[in-house]
Amino acid sequence: MIVNGYAKSYMYAGDGTLMVKVRIPTIHGPVNQKEYKGANPKNYVKDDDLPYYPSLLLPHLPAEGEVVALISKNDRSSEFLVIGLTGGSYYTNLTNVGG
Repeated sequence: MIVNGYAKSYMYAGDGTLMVKVRIPTIHGPVNQKEYKGANPKNYVKDDDLPYYPSLLLPHLPAEGEVVALISKNDRSSEFLVIGLTGGSYYTNLTNVGG
């Protein structure tokens, strides 16, 4: 299964693996809590608690809000791998990052 998410930050693991902190809206809730329009979110994950996912080599390091593609082993798996950048961004001023 392939899903899209928004990069929040990145780091390198001790073995040199690029790890990207990603918000997947269908799992962690929307980027902005205001999108709930005053409703109390039940399963919203705060940015500080988002998981880091391992990543393949990317053409550039992802900026906050940049849309990334992730793949999981199957529909029930919560283990994802970042497989690429889509060129889009949550923020309108961040298109074609890394040009």
